[in-house]
Amino acid sequence: MINKQKCIALLFLPFFCFSSSAEYLSVGVDQSFLHEAPSDSTKKTFIVTKGYPLEVLVSLKEWKKVKDHQGAINWIPSNHLSSKKMVLNFKDNNPIYLEPNESSPTLAFVAENVVLEIVDNKRIDNWIKVYSKSTEVEGFISIENLWGIK
Repeated sequence: MINKQKCIALLFLPFFCFSSSAEYLSVGVDQSFLHEAPSDSTKKTFIVTKGYPLEVLVSLKEWKKVKDHQGAINWIPSNHLSSKKMVLNFKDNNPIYLEPNESSPTLAFVAENVVLEIVDNKRIDNWIKVYSKSTEVEGFISIENLWGIK
């Protein structure tokens, strides 16, 4: 026989189950403040600029709880985010190649902490196709030193 407490716990279980798949969105406005809590009246902790990728942890109607590449958790207005897929490069002079392999011609080198746009979500082994606004180059980069991709 199932007791009343177990029945209630099973009833609410779906509300507490979260997907293990991370969702990443990018900042879609020129700049936005990250807040301690989901309200404009709370302390502003950081400023993020357009294109910066953030991992979404919790979604409310007007706010999203997000984590940045350093692990800091804050809130941002939902309407300040974009579904445009971006990644943050962690490696200085990280090469972008013509094809998804290191023997392919190098098109450009990307500086550390530069944001890159994902052109195609399809991975080829550990490679992803990106566009670098700073170098105006589209090509392949290893995901090894990128943040903001599943």
